[in-house]
Amino acid sequence: MPAISRGILQAATVIAKTTQTLISKEIPCSGYETITLFLDYIKGDETGVIVIPYIMYSAGGTAYQDQSWSVAAGSKTITANNFLMTATGNHIIVMDVSGAEFVKFTQGGSNNDGTPTGTLAANYMLKGGVE
Repeated sequence: MPAISRGILQAATVIAKTTQTLISKEIPCSGYETITLFLDYIKGDETGVIVIPYIMYSAGGTAYQDQSWSVAAGSKTITANNFLMTATGNHIIVMDVSGAEFVKFTQGGSNNDGTPTGTLAANYMLKGGVE
């Protein structure tokens, strides 16, 4: 049976307007295979909210933005991953964290508009390994 760990990252908090702000803490994920982030977004007077995932190999160390690779005509292209939410809802992000020691997430407004009144709550579940 796979090991599971759950936690709360932040209660409903008003989103940042233009800067990416850390959502709670770095999450130790060594020995786990996936992380599922549960996001409860209530849209306010902002265009939306962007959540950016980062992988780290040491606590407090360099944060590497999660990325996706694609191949076309023998050339590899990289795209930095971020997740944009523009409507109220319960959203999830599932990421592979195999081989990572820590993961963290930031949140911020998607545009410099309005006065952010929207809120974002975040919980997580790590899964993998053996109990």
